[in-house]
Amino acid sequence: MDDRPIRIAVVDDHALLREGVRRLLEDEPDFRWVGQAGTPGEALDLIERVQPDRVLLDMRLAESRGIDLLPQIVEMPGAPHVLIVTAFPDETLITDAMRLGARGVVLKDAEPDTLRSAIRTVACGETWFPAELTLRVVTSLGSAGADQRLSSLTPREREIAALVAQGVKNREIGERLLITERDTQAHLANIFEKLGVEDRLELALLAMKLGLAAPPSEC
Repeated sequence: MDDRPIRIAVVDDHALLREGVRRLLEDEPDFRWVGQAGTPGEALDLIERVQPDRVLLDMRLAESRGIDLLPQIVEMPGAPHVLIVTAFPDETLITDAMRLGARGVVLKDAEPDTLRSAIRTVACGETWFPAELTLRVVTSLGSAGADQRLSSLTPREREIAALVAQGVKNREIGERLLITERDTQAHLANIFEKLGVEDRLELALLAMKLGLAAPPSEC
């Protein structure tokens, strides 16, 4: 992460919450508040106009599900990373949000320092997921019992699983480990089969649950 402040926009249908988040973030020298929106239309216009680095997006807006905006946001030029903010930790909706491109989830009753940490972690290119939700979501994905198969992973497979949990893409995994992208894909196929998961999201959540993911880095 460079020295430029992280430019943040908030999308929530409650003006009081938007104002509270603004005051919370404006006190941080590495954050810069660039705008807020209360409806899907306002949100897309705001993001296109100010091009924030991060968007805090309420999962449920008055007019629609906030996560329905994700496909449009992630396709925008210079798309911001999106952190879902929710008071309703619904496992299915959270899973949908992560699969649609969200980089993390923050609960509305979290401590202020948790929100700050989530924003900074995502700015480092990693993902953020509340520890208290990981087990619930992994269980809802049908991956219970995978910890018993952890011993079947090779050291290289454990390393790759940890990088997936940090949000690292296949090409960058290959570059970091000095292997080809095709080799990375082959390793992932083996990992999926051994742990009984179907995609990168399930693997990332499971890696967090099993303690494979490294703590967030300082970047």
